[in-house]
This record gives sequence, structure tokens and C-alpha cells, in this order.
Amino acid sequence: MRVAILGVGGVGQVSACELVKSPYVKKLVLADIATGPAEELAAELRRETDVEILVKRVDARDVSSVQAILDDIDLLLHIGLPENNFDVMKACLNTKTHYIDTASSGPLWLRKQLAWNDQFRAAGILGIMGLGCDPGFSNIAARYAVDQLDEVDAILIRDGDNSVVDYDGFCSYFSPQTAIQECLAKPNYWTAGKGEQYLPTPFANKEEFEFPEPIGWLDCYHVEHEEPTTLGETIGRAKGCRYVDFKYALHPDFVNTLQVLRYLGLDSDEEIEVKGVRVAPRDVVVTSMPKPADLAGKIHGYSSVGALVKGKKDNKRKDIYVYTIANHDEVFYKTEFQATIWQTGIPPVVAVDMIAEGLLTTTGCIPPELIDPIPFLTKLKARGMSWDVIEKTSPLLHIL
Repeated sequence: MRVAILGVGGVGQVSACELVKSPYVKKLVLADIATGPAEELAAELRRETDVEILVKRVDARDVSSVQAILDDIDLLLHIGLPENNFDVMKACLNTKTHYIDTASSGPLWLRKQLAWNDQFRAAGILGIMGLGCDPGFSNIAARYAVDQLDEVDAILIRDGDNSVVDYDGFCSYFSPQTAIQECLAKPNYWTAGKGEQYLPTPFANKEEFEFPEPIGWLDCYHVEHEEPTTLGETIGRAKGCRYVDFKYALHPDFVNTLQVLRYLGLDSDEEIEVKGVRVAPRDVVVTSMPKPADLAGKIHGYSSVGALVKGKKDNKRKDIYVYTIANHDEVFYKTEFQATIWQTGIPPVVAVDMIAEGLLTTTGCIPPELIDPIPFLTKLKARGMSWDVIEKTSPLLHIL
């Protein structure tokens, strides 16, 4: 199998390091608009594997630039900015190349990507939208839990991290552009009666959520995310699901900084003129922040993502929480990556495993929850990304 990775930042590097371990990978193309990190990684990987590794300069905003590297490529992992998804998808459609990305640029963009389903199916290729950790693992964890229940009341995705970082300043453990955009957007949620809806302001409906030990209780906020866009319709509605949301545990300092950025207009991606130069305020903020990959070894604590599904089984109320948890220091010791980007880079590789082995043969554009969860989660654990299940059962209360 011949695979290309477009976007060789931290997450792309994780995926590359995993892919070269696979006996079915014969060729790996590392593509980015800035090839320095890709060249360094390629040199390192060539010392460890017989896989043919090439580095290409590609502009993800240019369909022809992407298309130029796909002539003999079976599958492309797009791990760059979500705002470029459509150009990359177009290139894959033109060359009939399977496509996987790790995030969309908001719920509206995700719905538009999934609307390419018929075109991808006609081309005989598969497109998977949002297959990282969350979205991605979170969707598949939800599917696993939903499959265990007779009825489903709610699907709640929760992301928490209790770590501290050796950095005196504003930073994000994943893409700063995405973090600013989704945290300051109006949060989305799904209900059976009205479909996808939006809350009027960011950081809404703060709640305390108990993550698995040693994380424990953290304050979580409603945040715009991909999972509510699809989970209710694809797997929840058939079992009576009434509600889906996503909440993210955010440190008060992080929340306060984002609110200041919004107040000052520094979260905007609309260009303004500064001393004769056109610049987007958000780009200035992001440029001043460290790259997530550069935080490896500086983060100390635990990261966890999970899906809590509430429903009924055998006439009893049952909560099923399917989650993954990782220690930043342990992940760094084993892989030299920080846990958040490592957790994001492994799931798309598992999908490549399944395609290569004939376990994922569908075509069209799909969200992650339409992947069979059993082989996926089995292979995820084989790749070193553990997951677990917490179940709580109580009898139904009958009022006479």
C-alpha cells in the first residue's frame, strides 16, 4: 500500500512513525508546504525501515499541487488545517485516492464534506471525516456503547486533561488555530426534536464531570465540535436518543485568555492592515504560541477522551462510559511525543490498517461512527492506545 500524509506537524509525525511499522506499507510520502520537519523525520525513519519515504512540497490550498503527488498513492491522510479539506478532497476525487482527515472546520463544513458521499461512492473511494481522537475515537467509542444498549437517552462526549505545562504563556496542546476557533464559536448540540442547534454564547453550561482516576473532577464547558453533528442521526436515532453534546475541560486561565482575545478582536481571521501589511489577527496570536509538537516532554499529567452513553438494557437503566487515558510523561518516554497529539495520530492509522486488511471496504463519505467498532478498537489497542469501559446499572423506578 502507498500512503501520503499531507501535514507533517506533530500529529502527522505520529501517524508517519506508526505507518512505517506496518508490513503492508511500501511507500510513504510526507507532504507539507514547509518541508523542513518532514525532511528531518524522513531521515530518521529511513534509518529504521525499508519503506520508501519521499518528501514533497505541497500547498494544500491548491488542488493541482495536492493532485501532483497522488498518481500512485492509494490513500491520503490529510492532517493539515481543516479549512483546506475541500481542496484536498477534490484532488483525491480526481485521482480516485482514499481520503481521511482528523477534523472539520466546524459543523457546517462537516455536513458539506459528508454531502460529497455520492461523488466518492461513484469514484469507488472512501472518505472518512474527523478520524482523530475527538472527533474520531470518541465517535467509535460512542458507537460501541450504543451497540450494547436496547435504548439510548443521551450521548455525551467529554475531553479532560489535568496536566500542567512547563511554559509561561498561552498555549494549546493541539492546533492553536482550531482551539481558538472552536472554543469561541457558538456551541452546538443535537436533540431528537430539532436536530442540530446552537447555544448563544461560548463557554456555556459549565458542569463538573468525573473523569477516570487519576484525573477526577474537572470543570467542563460546552464547545463547538463535530460529534453532535452526526452521532444523533447516524447511530442514536434508531435507539431513541434524545440528546448529544460535547464538553471540554478548560483551565480558567485558558478561558480568560480566550475571552480577552475575543474582546480585543484578536480571534478574527479577517485580515486588517498594520503598518502597510495585511495580516489576520488570529494568525498573529497563533504565531506567538508554541507549536503543540514543541511541548513534548514539557506536559505533566493525564489526558482522557470518552463517550458516556445513557440508556436502558434489559429493562434497567445503564450508563456506559468508553474512554482512553494517557500519561503525557509516559507517552513522551516511549514515543517522544506529547499525549494529545499522539492520541490524535494513532486512530487514522488504525483505519488504514483496516482498509489494507479488507476490514473496511465501504465507499463514500462517512463519519467515524460508521466504522465497525470491534475490529477498530481491537487494533487500536494493538497499536498501543489503550481504552476501557465503565458500566453502571440501576433498576428502573416505577411510580404507582
